[in-house]
Parts: sequence; structure tokens; C-alpha cells
Amino acid sequence: MKQLVVNSAFRSLRVAASICASVAALNPYLSAQSEQPLALRDALDKALLSNRQLQIEQINQEIAYFTLKAAYGFYDPRFQSRTHTETASDTGGFDPANFSADAVFTADSEVATLGLTGTLPTGLIYSLGGNYAHSQGERNFLNFDSYKLGTGIYLEQPLLRNAWIDQPRWVIQVNKKNLKISELGVRFIAMSVINLTQQGYYDLVYAWENTRLLRDLVNTRSQFVRGIQRQIEMGMMTRLEEKLAQSQTAAIETDLIGSSNLVAQAGNNLRTLMGVTATNWTQEMLVPTDLLILFPENLDLQTAWQSGIAKRPDYTQLAVNLERADITTRYRKNQLFPTLNLFGSYGLKGSDAIQAFPPDEPRARLSTAMDELTNQDAPNSSVGVLFSVPLTSAAERANYKASKEARKQAELLLKQKEELILREISDAIDLARFSYSRAESAKQATRFAQEALQAEEQRLQGGTGSVFLVLQAQTDYTRARSAELIAKRDYNKALTQLYFTEGTLLDRHQLEVRVR
Repeated sequence: MKQLVVNSAFRSLRVAASICASVAALNPYLSAQSEQPLALRDALDKALLSNRQLQIEQINQEIAYFTLKAAYGFYDPRFQSRTHTETASDTGGFDPANFSADAVFTADSEVATLGLTGTLPTGLIYSLGGNYAHSQGERNFLNFDSYKLGTGIYLEQPLLRNAWIDQPRWVIQVNKKNLKISELGVRFIAMSVINLTQQGYYDLVYAWENTRLLRDLVNTRSQFVRGIQRQIEMGMMTRLEEKLAQSQTAAIETDLIGSSNLVAQAGNNLRTLMGVTATNWTQEMLVPTDLLILFPENLDLQTAWQSGIAKRPDYTQLAVNLERADITTRYRKNQLFPTLNLFGSYGLKGSDAIQAFPPDEPRARLSTAMDELTNQDAPNSSVGVLFSVPLTSAAERANYKASKEARKQAELLLKQKEELILREISDAIDLARFSYSRAESAKQATRFAQEALQAEEQRLQGGTGSVFLVLQAQTDYTRARSAELIAKRDYNKALTQLYFTEGTLLDRHQLEVRVR
């Protein structure tokens, strides 16, 4: 009988050893694994540097910037020049449309023109130009040679329509607002990334702490099984109590494996948020160095509301969108006016022409033509008013009415966002208060569960307790500690969400977002 008891004891020890071995094999955190410590600030810095969504939004900002630069290109002066040679001839004859065009001639000409045209931000249209022509040939049986030079300037200024705003200025002002909206979009995405990264970090902290908690329980129950086996050897306990303890240990082993999976998933989620690529993705376990802490926070609803309205980028985006709608309405209203432009021009000419009977070859002088030009011997000028108006202005009136409706819509969107922000902040404060109260309650429940476990262990040692009650107390204590961890995690996540909704998340971490 004694030999049977000894053999049974050895079998029980082998069973306990196999349980511990299987736990270590199935739980990667209990086996030899390389670990990578990770602080919360490091995770946030990496997310701001490499998060894909943030990088995409930053590209949108670059696109908006270059779109604005392109809009300024409208005011880039345009230089144009043209040079050519031509040969012309005419057999003469009477032209009732032009009584002077009755000459018989052949001519070879060299012609060059150049000009600079553009528009100023005031709407002023300008054009500067010059021309040169050298012709020689035969006209009415006389040989001729001539030089002609000319230069001039033309200006046109809108006085009503397109005066204080026109399409180029409208496009530029709208693109400025688009750039501002894109910059705010980068900041909002950065806040969202930091929010998700911080909450993901807290999930990882909880997963690790819960895994360590279950691992400690497995070790405790393994020791408890060995203690029962010693009691069996002394005839103080039964095999039934041993099997009960082993089954409870195996159940916790299953929970430990599931918790290990949560650690892996939380780590992968955090890697994705930090923008870890396939080239630097490793099997190292991310081990958080920051802990879940429980501290009271001053939660003032009015202060949070004011902060949210003042600092939320998504709210400011809609405010800028309203300003953009105002610009469009102002432009459409301007287009209702008739076109009334004041224009003027001034030019100078110079020429030198000589004719001679064949076979003499006359030679005109370019310098003579230049002297006439510089001496302003042949000036010409004009001043006038251009007036134009559509008979019904149907398109302009419809566009103006549409712009006013678009402005109303932008204003409603801003008011709607304000109401949503107030609701989000109110919900976030309520959740933070509830989470803090729950964490305090869970902390107290853990203390009571620990006291109950100690009492059951003392009763078992005194011979008045039972293995079942001790195992149940161990389970209750572990669940209480796990619930406390969950409550702490939820409270930290609730505070993070509150800081996000009131727009202070980046400021609290002293993080800067690069914008143009």
C-alpha cells in the first residue's frame, strides 16, 4: 500500500510538471522570447513620424500648397515674340474697299514683334509691345527700301465687375482657405493618431499585466497542487481534491493562452499605429514601461467646452469653410455688376523709306527710323470706356443665389459640429467620472477578495476549510484584480478620449505637428 502511495505521488508530480511545461510552451511570454521595451512617449513620437494615415494627410497639405502656388501663376507676365520673313506681290488693280491699294509691287520683308502682357492683382490688364519691319522691293516700277519701328502700351482697369474681386483673386483666396483647412486636417489626424496610439498603448499595458496576473495564478496553483500532493502522501487529503486543483489549474492555463494572444494582438495594433513596415517588423515582444495609474482629474464641463471650441481642428476647419463660402458669395455678388472698364493706350512710331528708279538701289537708314521713335515724332494715344452687360444676367443671378445657399449650409455645418463637440465632451467627462468611480470600487473589491482568500487559506491550514473554497477564493481574487486592471485601463483611455475631444491632447504631451 505504501508503494502504491509513493507511485501515485510520483505520477501526481509528473502531472503537475506537465501542466507547467505545457503552459510555458503554449504561452510565448513564459518561454525565452526577446523583448523590446517601449515607453509611451516613444510610441507617440514614432506614430507622429511614421503613421501612414498622417503621412497621407500631410501629402494632401502639400497638394493644397502647390495648388495655391499654381493659382498665383495667373499674374505671371507672359512674354511673346515672333520673327519671320515673307515675300509678297500684288498685280495692282482697283479695290473699292481700299483706294490706296492699287500699286503693283513685289517685296521681301523681315518682320519681328515682341510683347509683354499680364494682369496685376488689382485687376489691371497691361500690354507692352514693339515691332520692327524691314522691306525692300519694287513698287509701281520704282525700287524701294524702308524701315518701320513701333512701340506702345495698353492699360485696362475694371471699375465695377472684376474690380475688387475677380476669378483669379477668388481662386487664390479660396485656395488659401483650402491650405488652411488641409493644415488643420493634418493636426486633426495627428490628434486622432495620438489618441489611438495612446489607447492602444494602454491596451498593451493591460494585456501584459493581465498575462502576468494569470501567470502568477498558474504558479500559485501549481504550488497548491504540490502542497495537496504532500498532504495526500500524509493521508490528510484525497485524490478528488488533487484532481479538482489540477482541473482549476488547467482552466487558468487556457485563460493564460488567450491572454497571451491579446498581448500579441495589442502589440501588432500598436506597431501598425506607429507605422512599422514589413522591413523592420520583428517578432520581439513590445513590453510597455509605463503603468496604468489612477489619479483624480479636475473635470469641469464649461472649461472643457470652451477648450473644445477654441482648439478642435475639425471645428476650426468648418469655421474656415464658412469663410471660404463668404469669399464665394462676395465674388458671385460682384459678377452681378456690368462690365465698366477704363482703358488707354499710348504708342510711338518711326520710319525711313526711300524710292529710286531702276537700276539704282535705294538704302533706307534704320537710325533715321530710330531717331523718329525716340524723338516721339509720330505719337498716338487713346482713352476710352468699355461697357458691357448681359441682358438678363440669368447665370450670374443663379450663381449668386446658389452661393448664398452654400453659405447657409456651411453655417449650419459649423453649428452642428459645435453641438456635436459639446455632446462628445459631455459624454467624455461622464465616462471619465464613471470610470474613476468604477476603478476605485474595483480597487476596494480587490482588497476584500484578498482578505477573503487569506481567510480561506487560514481555514484550510486550520483544518476547517476546503480545497474548493480556496480555489474559488483564488479565482475571485484574480477576477477582482483583473477587473481592477480593466477599470484602470478604461479610466486612462477615458481621460485620453476627453483630452482628444477638448483639443488638448497634443499640448499635454508637448507634441508639435509639422505644417507649412
